Amino acid sequence: MYNTEHEQRFDNDAPAAPEQLSLLSEILNRETFGVLGEEVRVGHGWRCWDVGAGDGSVARWLAARVGVSGHVVASDLKPQHVPEHPRIEAIRHDLTRDPWPEPEFDLIHARLVLMHLADNEAIAAKLAAHLRPGGALVLTDWYCACADEGIIKSPVDEYTERIFQEYHDGVHKLAGQTGMDFHWASRTPDVLSAAGYRDITVRDYRAPGAGGTPTARLALLHSSMLESFLLSHTALTAADLAAIRRTLADPAFEMVTNHTYTTVVRVPK
Repeated sequence: MYNTEHEQRFDNDAPAAPEQLSLLSEILNRETFGVLGEEVRVGHGWRCWDVGAGDGSVARWLAARVGVSGHVVASDLKPQHVPEHPRIEAIRHDLTRDPWPEPEFDLIHARLVLMHLADNEAIAAKLAAHLRPGGALVLTDWYCACADEGIIKSPVDEYTERIFQEYHDGVHKLAGQTGMDFHWASRTPDVLSAAGYRDITVRDYRAPGAGGTPTARLALLHSSMLESFLLSHTALTAADLAAIRRTLADPAFEMVTNHTYTTVVRVPK
């Protein structure tokens, strides 16, 4: 993960990190693999860089796709969850401070990374410039349209609506304090267009939000990981958090999920 220097609750060393990373993969991998396989068409011999590799699930998929003549660099602040693989080079790397791997990749992929970085516009353009001619940059981040679309999709009582709103506002308050930008994903195409790139496409995916789905289970996990903050910085009580967790496990409940915007940029051959 990136941004851990700001928010230790989501550090890769945290006890809940394996479960969190696994849930993120459950939520996003099918869409990610569709983009990389069907749209980008990652192939044999490609040299790929997976930025913010997390549990290494995307790096493993890429390693299988590029074959014995390909290579995958999987970077993370703390890459201990990336499994060993003959075609995966797992490196400890801070995108904002450390020297970057050798340039000219066929693919650079960064998922839920740039939304955490203050200088994301400059980094996005720099990543695109790190590609070989004809290469592809794939940037995926969450966009929250909750102000317009609400946060709960299913009918609920007034109490449930209130505590979920309080939970949502508390999580977003913490996100703002740690530098997370839930609007960056909507700006990404314009930033790269302003940098001179023309072959740009955007995909919008929304994961299911019913109780018990991976998205709901991730929210449930976050309610525990952030419990001390929520109890001290919001009006929520321990009983409220228990009610939120029961609701998130109920398949009759459905919340509104974030947009997952994936911007694909191809550099000219």
